[in-house]
Amino acid sequence: MAVSKKNIIKNDKFINRLAVALVKLKVMSDSESESFIKEFQERSKGRIDDFLIDENVIDREVLLKALQMVYGLATYDVRGHFFNHLVVLLFPKDVLMSKGIIPLDIDDDIMTIVVSNPEDEEVLDLLGNYVPYSVNMLVGIHRDILDAIEEYYDEDVITSDINDQDTDLNDDTDLIS
Repeated sequence: MAVSKKNIIKNDKFINRLAVALVKLKVMSDSESESFIKEFQERSKGRIDDFLIDENVIDREVLLKALQMVYGLATYDVRGHFFNHLVVLLFPKDVLMSKGIIPLDIDDDIMTIVVSNPEDEEVLDLLGNYVPYSVNMLVGIHRDILDAIEEYYDEDVITSDINDQDTDLNDDTDLIS
């Protein structure tokens, strides 16, 4: 898959905005942010958020604060959250994985999702192909979102959850009888 010049420019703008946020958070100085941008751009592949965490430049909490500043959205740490399988399973795994999206909740006619790139113009259209809800976006860390998706599409977890629901239904039926 070829990377377009437009995507490279968007990515560079994001990296620069992220660096500015990290300076504002006093995590690094202006000169350190310039070095970090240069070092990241010299790498051939990878995501900036993975780079920052893997290289111990910042921790997840600071990254979430910086993402909040960059996107102007509330953040959500998906690690350890117990997602509703029925809500997650409204979408094919490959759709969620390709866009770094995981649905968090549905309240009336609003679905709250956690997304790694809320500026992705295709996200809302894509979600509209599967559900009729209005969407409230929160921003999260890409790798954590992907890990959560993998966990919730794990066949053992799905089977266990379905069996637990069946057991709960049977227990409720026994109480009524």
